[in-house]
Amino acid sequence: MSPHSLDADARRWRLISTLVLALFPVLVGFWSLSLGQDGNWDLRNYHWYNAYAFLNGRELTMDVAPGQVASFYNPTLDLPVYLLAQVLPARGVSFVLSFVQGLNILPLFGLAFALLAPLAAGARLRTLAALLLAVVGFCGAGQLGLLGATFYDNVISLFVLGAAWLVVARADTVWQGRPVAAYSVVGLAGLLVGSAVGLKQPTLPFAVGACFAFLFIAGGLWRRLFLSFFFGIGVIAGMALFSGHWMWHLWTYYQNPLFPYFNDVFRSPWGVPEAYRDDKFIPHGLVASLLFPFTWVMDPKKVGEIIFRDLRVPLAYVVLLATPIIMLALRGRKVAALVDRRAALYVIVGSAITYLVWLKLFAIYRYLIPLEMLAPIVMLAAVALWPLPVKARGGIMLALLVLVSVTGKPGTWARVPFADRFVEVKAPALPDPDHTIILQTGYAPTSFLITGFPKQIPFLRLHSYFIHPDHGDIKLNQVMRERIAQHQGDFYWLVAHWEVWTAKDILPRYGLAADMDHCQLVTSNLDEPMMLCRVVRQDTSAQPS
Repeated sequence: MSPHSLDADARRWRLISTLVLALFPVLVGFWSLSLGQDGNWDLRNYHWYNAYAFLNGRELTMDVAPGQVASFYNPTLDLPVYLLAQVLPARGVSFVLSFVQGLNILPLFGLAFALLAPLAAGARLRTLAALLLAVVGFCGAGQLGLLGATFYDNVISLFVLGAAWLVVARADTVWQGRPVAAYSVVGLAGLLVGSAVGLKQPTLPFAVGACFAFLFIAGGLWRRLFLSFFFGIGVIAGMALFSGHWMWHLWTYYQNPLFPYFNDVFRSPWGVPEAYRDDKFIPHGLVASLLFPFTWVMDPKKVGEIIFRDLRVPLAYVVLLATPIIMLALRGRKVAALVDRRAALYVIVGSAITYLVWLKLFAIYRYLIPLEMLAPIVMLAAVALWPLPVKARGGIMLALLVLVSVTGKPGTWARVPFADRFVEVKAPALPDPDHTIILQTGYAPTSFLITGFPKQIPFLRLHSYFIHPDHGDIKLNQVMRERIAQHQGDFYWLVAHWEVWTAKDILPRYGLAADMDHCQLVTSNLDEPMMLCRVVRQDTSAQPS
């Protein structure tokens, strides 16, 4: 084939890939509308409230932990959807959110295409392979279940995958180029990953994996150290950009920049001296850790709250374990290169370190969604290095892609029928909202209902999985006790009907009693009706023990 024909072929396939990639997020947006509207627990507990509270300055001046422990999360990531919902109907909000999530196809394609650089002469094969890897990566069961949902794990993935794409696409510069250019590239990549961590802290394993992977890839010791160092500087800058303001706020007011997490270290008087970490999914022991990917295939509840099935990460785990064995057994064989070796090793090592850190910090599958999307590319990077004939490697990879595609079963988070507005709350009229305090107890996610009440009404959560009168004289309890003791107006109690038992267990600890004969319903489009009952003083001298 002549050079002119090669150029024409490359342009044709470049156009085809551009059209596919441009259309894909639009199709994702429309398809997600068939899933129904997001009504997940986290949305009801804090995603909606935190943005509302931040924009209205409620967190310090009015409310006390209405969203339980998540009341203290950085609200920055929640602001776009909340603001969008003020101007668009619910379907419009879901479409835009899903469209953004659909943009993950771009870094996935770009990463795969860059990794397959040795196939530059075969524009058709390279483009089709990259598109296949991107689509299969995008269509993981965990990712599909999150479309249109406000967990945002498949939004921050854009930063993580974008950083990997940047490093792989500029592999020559990173590992062989001038130091200034190389450190600039990895610094920018670190900024992207750090931004993801700043927006959502559980992204931290990806920052660790992407940073330390440089230490294991080709190059002199000092170059590897400096690549890792400048990537780390970028991570810190990204974190400061998106969470610096919030960490400073938490430090200034609560004496803990991560409040309430790691309060066993910071000892803020506002909470108990505990770590507050959710570690119930973390496997214990070497055998349990080694078998963990197979454990969650058998029982998805080992890594989350819903039933799903996806083999992308478990199969990538098997492929990576098999790779050194195969490489050692078949050493000495020379085969045609299918991928850039340095870039492939970076993807492999970075993913492996990320997984190990995730395993020890969270073991919650939702936090691994960027790796789920990356898993087919990780498998490609590993299989392409195996010293086997090209057709054998291609056949193995194709079989793996088919297997993960036909065995996947997306999970379903809470979905509700579409309403006109993304969040609709109807609260009963109160006689004196200027002199009213509403109390919350129980574990149900009720903070989203606050947006349906007059803005001047404060909400105090006396009891939740985060706070309890038994926590004694922590400052959160002190503040609520003092405000209740000094209040001269009305009290109401917002509670789920299945948690009315807290009327006897919690309210009397504050000298209060619920008047169950005077209850009304607070209705919404996201959950079943909640109860709003009058509260009277039982004994004004009573204090929580």
